[in-house]
Amino acid sequence: RGTQKFVNAERSGRASLCSVDGGRWISFEGPAHVTDEPTAVAHAVDLYAARYRQPRVNPERVVLEIAVERVLGSASFRS
Repeated sequence: RGTQKFVNAERSGRASLCSVDGGRWISFEGPAHVTDEPTAVAHAVDLYAARYRQPRVNPERVVLEIAVERVLGSASFRS
């Protein structure tokens, strides 16, 4: 909560998420919704912890949900 990405998503109702790995990249875009619903936040924390590490407790944590309308990516993702 309070980061520029969340402020922008709340204001415009849209967001994009990008990931870069060397020369490869992928981007997801679409309508976005910010929620502080406890079940959604717990699920997001579980997913993050499974991939990276357990995040610090943050009572201000929220989730940015994106309904993907468009996917863009480097040529290596196209088949």
